[in-house]
Amino acid sequence: MYIASLTEPGNRHHNRTNHLVFVLLNAESHGLARIQPEPYTCECGETLTAEVLDKGDESKSSWPNCKSWRDGGRKKCPACDEYPSIGRDQHIRARGYEPTPKDDIKNVTQHQREEALEEHDGQCIACSNDAEYVKRMVPPRYGGSRELKNLAPLCDHHYEDFGHMFADLLQPAEWYQIHSISWREVAESMRDQYADQGAGSFVETLDELLDRGQPENPYPYIDG
Repeated sequence: MYIASLTEPGNRHHNRTNHLVFVLLNAESHGLARIQPEPYTCECGETLTAEVLDKGDESKSSWPNCKSWRDGGRKKCPACDEYPSIGRDQHIRARGYEPTPKDDIKNVTQHQREEALEEHDGQCIACSNDAEYVKRMVPPRYGGSRELKNLAPLCDHHYEDFGHMFADLLQPAEWYQIHSISWREVAESMRDQYADQGAGSFVETLDELLDRGQPENPYPYIDG
């Protein structure tokens, strides 16, 4: 279930200045398949945890002034002294999602696109300007479906000038992957909004999550 769009400012992902974050409830209903986050593995067989990758810096000629790998610096494998090639599937599994094989990914059809535009009166989901594009909130590489609930109409600005991410409000640990946006602040705002609407069961769920707080960062390659 889609509930809001937020902007993550700054050049954090994919060389984009800003990212549009689709805030969801129960991303599995959008097709997402979650797994336990997995560490990278080098071609030589070495398990490349964050700690192992940090040690690999010591073999580089630029040590100790080499750029942090969390800021885009390349890491050497300390076992084979080579730069590992980390593929698409490893990146996805490290984020705690089951990747969809490329051959299984299907494009959004023209009918599905028109249906999504009609559902939102032809308006961008982020700003209400005229929508020209339709984007999957949970991307297809993570299992994102072509169902109406996962399709976001976007204007040219919010499609071309932004990267796109999603965040599940019911999974606070995943918000370590979102920078400059506080899960607690968003959860409190949503709780107050839904309390005014009389959605008691959802408010109770958010209250329980807020009481437990945001768990420790489970992602080995994300500097929370």
